[in-house]
Amino acid sequence: MGRLKTAARTALLDAGERPAGDTIPSLLQRLNTVLPQVKEPTMYATFTGFRLCVDGSVFCALAASPPVVHWHEAAQAISKFEEPQFPVGLLPASQFDGYSLQAASGDLFVVATDGILEVADKHGEEFGVEHLNEVIASGAHDPLPQLASRILTAARNYGRQLDDQAILLVRCL
Repeated sequence: MGRLKTAARTALLDAGERPAGDTIPSLLQRLNTVLPQVKEPTMYATFTGFRLCVDGSVFCALAASPPVVHWHEAAQAISKFEEPQFPVGLLPASQFDGYSLQAASGDLFVVATDGILEVADKHGEEFGVEHLNEVIASGAHDPLPQLASRILTAARNYGRQLDDQAILLVRCL
C-alpha cells in the first residue's frame, strides 16, 4: 500500500497540466506501469478514483472495484456506476477509461469495498449493493460520519466480516 500511495502522489504532481477527465485514467496507467516493478508478482490493487472539479464536474475511474453508488438528491433515487477493468499492477493494460458523472448539489457518491458488500448471512446471501442502497436511501441526508456508521453497522449486523472494510462518502455541495 505504501508503494501504491507513493506512486499515486508522484503521478498526481502533474495533474493540473492535463484535462480533468484524463487525470484518473492517466494515474491508473502510470500505476499499472510502475507497480509491477516494485511489488510481488501475485500482488495487485483495486482502485476507485474521483476528480472533483471546482466547476462541479466529477470524473471517475475504476480498476476492478465494486460499483460506485450515486444518490441523486433531486430525484430521490439511486443509480450505480460500474466499469469492468483490470486491477492495477496485475496485467499489462493498454488503457484505463474514466467517465464524467453528472452530479448536482446534495448528490452523494458511495464507494464500499467488497469487505462490506460480500458480508454473508447464515444462508450465504451477501449484503450486496441492494442492501447498501437501502441504508443509503434511508439515511441520505444524515451527516456523512453518521451514514458511514449506519452502513458499517448494517453490514456487521447482517453477517460475519471476512475481509477488510472501507467506505468512502462524497457529498456534492
